[in-house]
Amino acid sequence: MARILQFLQLVAVATVASCLTTADKRATGGYVQNPSGTASFTHYSGCNQPACGIAGSGFTAAVSQLAFGSAPGLGPGDACGRCFAVTATQDPYSPAFNGPFHTIIVKVTDLCPLQGNQEWCGQSQSNANNQHGAPVHFDICEDTGGANAFFPSGHGALLGSYTEVSCSQWSGSDGGALWNGACIAGEKAGNWPSTGCGNKGRSRSLLLPK
Repeated sequence: MARILQFLQLVAVATVASCLTTADKRATGGYVQNPSGTASFTHYSGCNQPACGIAGSGFTAAVSQLAFGSAPGLGPGDACGRCFAVTATQDPYSPAFNGPFHTIIVKVTDLCPLQGNQEWCGQSQSNANNQHGAPVHFDICEDTGGANAFFPSGHGALLGSYTEVSCSQWSGSDGGALWNGACIAGEKAGNWPSTGCGNKGRSRSLLLPK
């Protein structure tokens, strides 16, 4: 009986270790990656050299560094290739504006780095939200039409929500790899906390200097 109990304990420890290995790979360094929540939105152009290494012809977006899962120069993060339904609900600069607001499906292909973008992508371990109270920011690509479909005329910065969805709901196609190590495996992974490309580096680098 003692040997059986010892064997069962070893199996339990091995199972827990296996689970932790998968979770640790995804959450390396403490990146914060939730499948839904509140978000802020802006738009940008020049999306043909994205940090994930593969551009897309459909609506694409960069996501804030704490959710992206990597730092500039370290390669694709676990957000790469994942698809999200993003919905706007308000304009932080025009509180009286009542819309119309829109929902679109975007695929994450790029990084919005913390440095130089503190207002929107400044989420860090020391401050989980940006200056508009959002834990995640999506910078929607203008080049493939996403910004035009999402932002009402004259309202280029919005707040709202996001929900991770199957990329079968995304309308677009992927381009070729721009370099070795390119990854958009999130498009075929389960929703977070499932692992796609995995994270790179450590989010402690997101701590702003005092």
